[in-house]
Amino acid sequence: MSTDDHITENDPRLDQALAMLHQARHRVTQPRVAILKALIEHEGPIKIEDIHQKVEAHNCDLATVYRCIAAFEKIGIVRRCFFPDGSSLFEFVVGGEHHHHIICTSCQKVENLDVCVVAGLERLVHDRGYSNVSHMLEFFGTCEDCSEDRSGNP
Repeated sequence: MSTDDHITENDPRLDQALAMLHQARHRVTQPRVAILKALIEHEGPIKIEDIHQKVEAHNCDLATVYRCIAAFEKIGIVRRCFFPDGSSLFEFVVGGEHHHHIICTSCQKVENLDVCVVAGLERLVHDRGYSNVSHMLEFFGTCEDCSEDRSGNP
């Protein structure tokens, strides 16, 4: 299934991301649009290699995906999610609610945590005169399924 089958040119998330590209003086190219659509369609953190697989049909090589994701991260279109093994996944964040993740260190399952307990601390930092304040917070553990597999209990 192509990403074009799900995300239309009139999707407000895509429109907002394209506006952010324009504002940052980046050209809107077919590969960039295809990568944005793949990110929106995935609805969660995704590896760059998996994005590349979704957009190969758009004559988009892996190096282009890496460059686009780096630009998207700098602009604020995607957020990097860190894994304990040093790898990173990227998540489309335009038009979405701020959240954090819990990541299973065994199976790599990622779940959203919709509560942010750090927002108050971020406001304190802002109140001290800092601008463009942001934070990253990821939780790591063993999910229930993996815990049961290790204990041998069903």
